[in-house]
Amino acid sequence: MKSVNEKYQTVIEKNTFYFFNTVFEEKYEGYLNSIKETLLVLKNEIENEGLKKFQFERLISEKENGLRALLALTGFSNEYLKRLTTVIRVVNNPELSRLVSKDKWCEDEPIETIKEWSDEKIQKMLTTNEYFRKGIVNIFFEGSTIPFLSNTIPLFELKNSVFLN
Repeated sequence: MKSVNEKYQTVIEKNTFYFFNTVFEEKYEGYLNSIKETLLVLKNEIENEGLKKFQFERLISEKENGLRALLALTGFSNEYLKRLTTVIRVVNNPELSRLVSKDKWCEDEPIETIKEWSDEKIQKMLTTNEYFRKGIVNIFFEGSTIPFLSNTIPLFELKNSVFLN
């Protein structure tokens, strides 16, 4: 039978609540500070110039953590963005396709072979394809005006400031 002190030591050593990694914490704190500073710069820009699409386009194309900052700002999860990108690639909705300029970035591929894009693929598309970048920004500004999206996106997502309009 373990003593109280031995049990205490086991909890301290094994319980992840008490586990800390200084290197990880410092790195992650730097990452969070980067996102915070990016959002503060964006906030100041919006206060001075008003909210414009180009600000978000620049944010996600030029800033390393720009997409993460935009997702944090809107409450839109990274996973949901990936799912939505897949839905856009799969469906043939003319209004949605126009909004996102689908014909300028989406290859014509059989629906059966379409797979969800990785974070790296989405980031690469955001930085290299202006039409994809503009299309994603358009989703945030005008997405709720598209009947297909308002019928597809859960009401919870729409009401929680996912879209900026």
